[in-house]
Amino acid sequence: MATLPGGTAVAPLTPLDPEATALCHRLAGRVFPWDITRALELALLKTFCLPSISALLSQTGEFEQRPRKRYDDTGLMVAELLRHGPDSPEGRAVIRRLNRIHGHYAIANIDFLYVLSGFVAEPIRWLERYGWRPLCHAEQQALFRFWRHVGAQMGITDLPATLEQLLALNQWVETTVFVAAASNRQVADATLAMLLADWPAVLRPPLAGLLRGVLPEPVTSSLGWPTAPGCLQPALGLALRTRSRLLNGWQRLRPLRRSRFYSERPTPTYGRQFRLEQLGPPPLLEQLNRPRWRGQQRRIGLTGGIASGKSTVGRLLETRGLPVLDADVYARDALAPGSSGARAVRGRFGERVLAPEQGAGEAAIDRAALGRIVFGDADERQWLEELIHPIVRECFSAELARLADAPAVVLVIPLLLEVGLEELCSEVWLVDCDEVQQLQRLMRRNGLSEAEARARMAAQWPLERKRALADVVLDNRGTDEQLNAQVAAALGPAAGPPGSDPPAA
Repeated sequence: MATLPGGTAVAPLTPLDPEATALCHRLAGRVFPWDITRALELALLKTFCLPSISALLSQTGEFEQRPRKRYDDTGLMVAELLRHGPDSPEGRAVIRRLNRIHGHYAIANIDFLYVLSGFVAEPIRWLERYGWRPLCHAEQQALFRFWRHVGAQMGITDLPATLEQLLALNQWVETTVFVAAASNRQVADATLAMLLADWPAVLRPPLAGLLRGVLPEPVTSSLGWPTAPGCLQPALGLALRTRSRLLNGWQRLRPLRRSRFYSERPTPTYGRQFRLEQLGPPPLLEQLNRPRWRGQQRRIGLTGGIASGKSTVGRLLETRGLPVLDADVYARDALAPGSSGARAVRGRFGERVLAPEQGAGEAAIDRAALGRIVFGDADERQWLEELIHPIVRECFSAELARLADAPAVVLVIPLLLEVGLEELCSEVWLVDCDEVQQLQRLMRRNGLSEAEARARMAAQWPLERKRALADVVLDNRGTDEQLNAQVAAALGPAAGPPGSDPPAA
């Protein structure tokens, strides 16, 4: 059980069974360390056959500018999960890191599912083809349970319930979604050049040909690489199987004294030791490593999707005596008549964003008209956010200073995770609901068409991306009474009944 600062125990996902954790540790660290590392490399290479993935990787520039670091970062985090297990402190730290990194990018759930499926499918296939023995049924099931558990902790939805379903999904993607694209080859070429960089130049072309020899034709064609000669694959298969059997025979004579995970060996990027804080795209490291609020005051960052129920939860917390600071209120104040924000908006958009005249004084901003503009144009939305966010942050700073002696404070911030304001909070609460509920509530509340409502929802991260980054998830799919009970449980007994004094620290 994880304990929140207020003293409430929050139940995590059901822990992974110890048998699966131990089996995966043994397979990756002692029985097949070299083979499973190669299989996971192949799984990573195959993800470049999806233009949705390769285009994102190309856009970030990480594989072109820092392919070795990107490769080592991935290898180290995967190895640490297998080495320690996803429910260990080290494993949970890796998953939090992965969630925070992935949260900065728009990644489709099907892409997450395919990557996850490759971590199961490729070791099974590799060892069937090239290992001194294939994985037995129990080992395959352990591998499936391990990575499915990791996927659940990462907030991936629609996870297959069985190994057979996962392998079928993997096969479906490879036969229907793999397609050639310029970004596929761009990222794959950069990865191949990195893998061959330490070899003499004269050996790189034949080594590249050998690598292509283990790739099936759909992969090489999707990457824009030439297909290896037909005779090469059987010869490579024989060589790899012979190597595996000889190594196994040697290890029977001289068993390994310790495990051989990728994270236990020196890497070109970090040398003999690395820290988790070093892993991730360099442009994001400062934000990724920004610590949460660690002061005496309990600061609850309340977030969620638009129309998910944040205001309702905020009112429930307010009735329990907690001060509630609302970013939406500060954003409205930032555009109040006569404010510098209102003048800037009027200067950019003109009369079309002004409300009808209501007597003397400066005209107010018509927020509905402004919303139609910015939610239909990403550049205009970015301009408005760059105008308003610093003002909102100044308001939070001023109010937090005024409330410095309060034992607990609630910060309602719709874009808390998107803009990286976790540093203001000691914990993050997410108000969750179904997308259909969210859509209907938004249309009803704001009088929007379905297209307008979907445009506003698309301007924020989807809720499944936020779930994995929250400390507490409040399910707002049920009744008000059920939601109130969840709020009370998350807040803890120290909060007292509604209307009581603020909770003691």
